[in-house]
Parts: sequence; structure tokens; C-alpha cells
Amino acid sequence: MRVSARTQASLALSTGDGQWTLLNAAPDLRAQIAATMALHPKDGLRGSPIAAVVLTGAEIDQTAGLLNLRERQPFALYGTAETLQALADNPMFAALAPDLVARRPVPCGEPFALPGGITAELFAVPGKVPLYLEEGTPETARESGANVGIEVAAGGARLAFVPGAAAVTPALEQRVSRADVVLFDGTLFTDDEMIASGTGAKTGRRMGHMPIDGADGSLAALAGLAGRRIYIHINNTNPILVAGSKERRRVEAAGWEVSADGMEIVL
Repeated sequence: MRVSARTQASLALSTGDGQWTLLNAAPDLRAQIAATMALHPKDGLRGSPIAAVVLTGAEIDQTAGLLNLRERQPFALYGTAETLQALADNPMFAALAPDLVARRPVPCGEPFALPGGITAELFAVPGKVPLYLEEGTPETARESGANVGIEVAAGGARLAFVPGAAAVTPALEQRVSRADVVLFDGTLFTDDEMIASGTGAKTGRRMGHMPIDGADGSLAALAGLAGRRIYIHINNTNPILVAGSKERRRVEAAGWEVSADGMEIVL
């Protein structure tokens, strides 16, 4: 089979102490937990090893899975003030009991501690507000707390998680260049991919995602990165999902990997 099914972009982190931190809570989170033995309940029917969740924004793709964590199990929820305010404005997320789920706003550029001795830092990434908060014609490459990346560090190793990026700025390039592993926005191969395939009416950049291909695409912009580089958040129209496709061969020849469900990264 040349294409394997994939769920949406979430990452689970642990230093081996049994506590796990999620980076984003995708709508598919229940299926992701079911497929990952380490995330199964440890105490009785509902005890969860998930101790924290860090959000890169308030898009449905990043937050809907939180509703799978509403079974009165304690965890800490981290995000920018903009992201946590968007959740607070949606009464559905009141299902996350405030006496158990501590919402902790974190400014960009300020390190904070996660379970297991992990240090994290949010950093601004060019992007836009969530689709459901758009008014008129939004700025699609604004740097604000509405769209961020996450850098995590432990034991001298660093990982950068950037599931949505409208552009690569010098500051973003500097940030990801110091990571041992970079997980980067691979939503579309070409900017007009959804229009050309008849699956949508917007370009990638209009949706806040830079394409992989092109002189101003991520493949060219991040050509000098060392370390391990992995494309994530890949749309089902993107030909890099097809094993053996010329687009897949091209990104692999450039040193990039294509993410898949169940991928394990050891740092």
C-alpha cells in the first residue's frame, strides 16, 4: 500500500517516568490514545498518565481532543493568553473541570517546566487566528500569541514543534536551527494544491500554511537545517504521503522525513 492512513498532528512526550505531555490535542486524540499503550489508563478505568497539554493555538485541529480528557482526571493546560481566552470564550470547554484542569497562560519566550524535568518555551510563528475567529480578511502571516511553536528540552537535547507556519522568518529559522529534531508544517506541497485538486477554494498561504515547494517554500527556506527534520500536519491532498512519489523522493533526498502515526523519536 503506497499511502497509509494518518490521524491529525499531536505529539506525546515523556522522559520515561510514566508522565506524559501532549503537544496539541487533535480531534483524533481518542484513537491516538487507544493506539498507544503508554497512554492507556494506569489506575482503574480512568486514571491517565497524561499530566499536561501544551497548545500551539486554538484551532479546532489543536483543541478538539481536549474534550476526550474531560473524565475528571487532573492535568495542566498550557498556552498563550490568546489561546486560553479562546477556550474560555467557548462554553463547551467548561467540561474540563477547573478544579482539576489548571489553565496556565505562558508568554512567548518565557521558559516553563513540564512533568519529567522537561523545559518548554513557546515562540511566535507567522500565522493567523483560528478560522472561527476570522473577521473580514485576516492577516495570514502575523506574529502573535495566536499561533506559536513549542521548543522542548531535556537531557541536553532539543525538539521544535511547528505544526503551522505561514512563513520562515529569521527569528524562526534561528529557533529551529538549534533543535536536534524539527517537526515542521508540511500541510501542502504546492500553494494552490487544494484549488487544483478541487478540494478547496483557498491557497495554503490564505490558510496560514506555507507550501513545501517553491522558491519561498519551506524546503528552500530550511535547506540549511542540520539534525533530524520531519514534516507533520500533512493534508490528504499532499503527494508526499504517497510512498515512491516524485514529491516524496524529493523531500527525502533533501534530508526530510514524512511523519506517520506511531512514529517514535528518541532524543
